[in-house]
Amino acid sequence: MLLFGQRTIGTNSMNDSGEQSHTSDSGATSRLRLAPDLDPMALQAEFLKGLRLHVPNVLENDSADAIYMCLNEQQQWNLACNVDDRHIDMDATAVEGWTPEERRKLDTLIYYETGKGIRYTYKTIPIYDMYHNGILPGHFLHRVHEFINSPEFIGFIRTISADDSISFSDGMATCFEQGHFLTTHDDDVATRRAAFVLNLTPDWHQDWGGALKFFDEEGNTELALIPTYNALNIFRIPMCHSVEFVTPLAKAARLSIVGFLRSGEDPKSRDSPLPDTD
Repeated sequence: MLLFGQRTIGTNSMNDSGEQSHTSDSGATSRLRLAPDLDPMALQAEFLKGLRLHVPNVLENDSADAIYMCLNEQQQWNLACNVDDRHIDMDATAVEGWTPEERRKLDTLIYYETGKGIRYTYKTIPIYDMYHNGILPGHFLHRVHEFINSPEFIGFIRTISADDSISFSDGMATCFEQGHFLTTHDDDVATRRAAFVLNLTPDWHQDWGGALKFFDEEGNTELALIPTYNALNIFRIPMCHSVEFVTPLAKAARLSIVGFLRSGEDPKSRDSPLPDTD
């Protein structure tokens, strides 16, 4: 049974099973905040040079630490993968309990079966769906959703991207462990204006893989960004990119909040989540 429900490409579909243990917001900061010394107009000038930008130290330290602690302590995740061009969500904890033979069969499907589309495997929590469907009220990730849709964050993104059409974001938490990856794609879907990755793993080493990579038309790597703690990577859509294979050398998981910055009305904006408990 999935804690957060099944996500399908292009839609958001979840069930209401939230009975398993989860990380609450106990001890977390009451409000998430951007760092006070950011200069949005200077960042805009840099963004417009290549329509992508790396922003170090984007959150106040306490805010970054609160989100990291939430993700690091989170025990239940979905395992997302693509098999024969089909998106599949599974209970990651259940998969970890499979026999070695069962795991080899899954790995064969993920790594070796032919497929024309994007290929991936990683752990995820669909924060946008979780919030709007009122799953796990009081969970700290509800506050993360509210922050990445706050006037402070959306206004900051509009300024640095020079795109006033951005009106909301949908987000999810991701956890890339050894053997996880996301192959080359461009995220080109209607209403998506930009994508962002908020990196939340302390002390990542470049030999561990997991870099966000951008490519030219010939497939050469133009830029590779390792997941630096409390750094925001943002880029205009469409743009060809991937998440590099996380190597067996990795001593930690690549944790992040990722999302799409969208134009138009949030289709779930009239939904009322269950109230958070403070």
